[in-house]
Order: sequence, then C-alpha cells, then structure tokens
Amino acid sequence: MEVPFTQGPVGRASYRQTLPLEPGEVVLTFDDGPMPRRTPAVLEALRTECVKATFFVVGTMVAEFPDILRRTAAEGHTIATHTWSHAYLNRQRSRNVQRDQINGGLVAARTVLGQTDPALSPFFRYPGLGHTRALDGYVAAQRLIPFSIDVDGDDWRRITPEQVVERVLARLDARGKGIVLLHDIQPRTVAILPELLRRLKAKGYRIVHVVPAAGDTRLALNAVEEPRARRIRLALDRLETREFQRVASAGGSFVPVTTAPARVVRVASAGDEALALRPALPDSVTPTPTGHAWVDPVHPPAPAAVARAEAPSASSTAPVRPALAAPNLPAGERPATQPAAATRADRAGADTNRGRETDHAGFVSVSLLTGQGAGFQEIRLRR
Repeated sequence: MEVPFTQGPVGRASYRQTLPLEPGEVVLTFDDGPMPRRTPAVLEALRTECVKATFFVVGTMVAEFPDILRRTAAEGHTIATHTWSHAYLNRQRSRNVQRDQINGGLVAARTVLGQTDPALSPFFRYPGLGHTRALDGYVAAQRLIPFSIDVDGDDWRRITPEQVVERVLARLDARGKGIVLLHDIQPRTVAILPELLRRLKAKGYRIVHVVPAAGDTRLALNAVEEPRARRIRLALDRLETREFQRVASAGGSFVPVTTAPARVVRVASAGDEALALRPALPDSVTPTPTGHAWVDPVHPPAPAAVARAEAPSASSTAPVRPALAAPNLPAGERPATQPAAATRADRAGADTNRGRETDHAGFVSVSLLTGQGAGFQEIRLRR
C-alpha cells in the first residue's frame, strides 16, 4: 500500500484517522531497533512467512549496527525513523533538542542507506507516541509523515510471550484491521513472532506492506536539518567515516548525501599537524575552468560558510609534502586549495574545524563537498 504525504498523520491511538485498510488487513511495525540477534530473528520469521513489515529505527542503534539496517532494507522491508535516541519529544522543552532528535534519526538512516534506497521512507513515529500540535507542525514542515498505531501488542510490558499473542489477536478482532506495534528489540517478540504470524494467517488476516509515495522520501531528505548538538554531530561523523571505509575497502563509491560519484582526495602531511579548514569566500558562483559551480541547490551556503582546505601555516615547524590528488580528479584541480560547498558543520553554523577527528585508521572525520553541475561529490580527507 502506498502512503502519500497528504494522507498523514495516521494511527487512531494518536489521531482521528488511520490507513484506509480493508477489513482483515494488518500493517506490522517494529520499533527501536536494529539490534543484533533479535532483529535478524524477526527478519527470519518474516521471511519464512513471506511478509514485509515497517521498521522504525533509532539513530543511535543504526550508528551501532548499520549492517543490520542494510540487511533489513535489502530484504525489502520499509525503513522509517524513530528519533536519534528515543527521547520522549513531548517532554522536551528545548526546540533544538526536539529538532535534533527528529532529524538525527533520518540522517543516520540516510548515511547508511544513501539518498536513493527505495526502502527509506519519510514515515516517522514519536517515542511513546507522545506528540503535540507544535511537534506535528514541525514534522509536517520536514515532509515527514507521523505514523501512530491502532493496536499495541504490549510486548514492551512485563507480560508473557503468550499474553502478547493473545492481546494482539483480541485487539485486532475488535477492530477488524489496523497498524500493529511490536518491538524487534524485545525477546518476547522474537519468541512469539512465528506463532503470531501463523495464527494471523489462520484467522484470515492479510499483512499489508506500506511504502512511501514516489518522491516523498526525496522531499523529506531535502528538508532535513543537520543536527546541531555536538554529540550527535560527532556520532554521525564517525558513522560516515566507517561507511566510507567499508565502501572504499570494497572498491566502491561512498555517497551519503547525494547520488553523484564519490571522489577521494588524499592529503599528505608530515608529523601530527592537523589539516586546517578556514572560512573563505568562493571564487565565483559561475563555472570555473574545471567545470565546477560552487552552489548547492538544496543548501545554498552563506559566503562565510564556504571552506577551503589548506596546509598548516608557514610558521609550522613540521615540513609539509605537496597534496596528492586522486587519479580521477580533473587535470589541474588542486584539492588542497579548491573552494567547496558548505560542510555539515558550516550548515549547522559551527566552526569548520569542529568535526575534525582522527580515528584509529587515520581518517580525518571532516567532509568537503564540491559541485559539478547539479551534482555534488563528497571528498574525504586522510592524512
């Protein structure tokens, strides 16, 4: 079933409307994952019965277990989001915290799956189903679809697995159809899911797979606001670094923000000096001799939010070797002095050096984006 943006919000536990399901139709949703062992067990149960579900993932869990998210998407399930760290948004007074939580979960899923994975959706669920009119207004402005529930399986409560099955079936029988809430991180859910699926089928229920309307996910990704909280930014930077290393080791291209081919620029330096980024005005907003235009059509950078990469100053005591451009860069292009569109830090209004972290593999966790026509390539810096 296709669920367009105009149909939201849905779920009678929170709203006056729900999905236009036929009698006997059920939408299975799983919250709070992914989690090792348990989410794969849920996936196996779903695969055995040839049904698809929707997984509302938490950003911190995605950052910790990206391989499970990739498997979930690869097996054809819909990926939705459930905030960055499962914060109860209706209990948060800070709008910045609310905004970062809502956007952080989507950014994490986007980093792992990319912009164009058909599994990624603009469906969003509030932790604890706690929402306000103001939150709903912001979520709608971000082109996300609030997704509540019709039937709570209570698998998060301290009840037996058998009680979970009985409650789901009894509540479905009372409504005749609906969106069911379960949790793929709960051991009782893992234990009862095969039996629940068999009994649903025996009772004549049909599990419906919900997917976003064409273009809705892209609009939500275009509207996303990069989180400003330092802890979330650094966690996302580390996730991007690991994703880059994973793809690079397999000989592929890593494009977490756009669909353009990725380019890797290696900047050689001596000793432990850091690669510096300083605010700089773009040379021009018209194409340069290398065919680049320094305008991001989604997030146009402010003049001071354009970064140049440069070697340490001449006063540095450590000698610096010349920058080395990757073979696939255009002839004559100098990555160490080339202007670039705004980095995540710039878009958040932060110091351009704030995200520079070197992990154990030596990758500097900072990104530059260079434009070429309407596409943008991510440049990773390694010292």
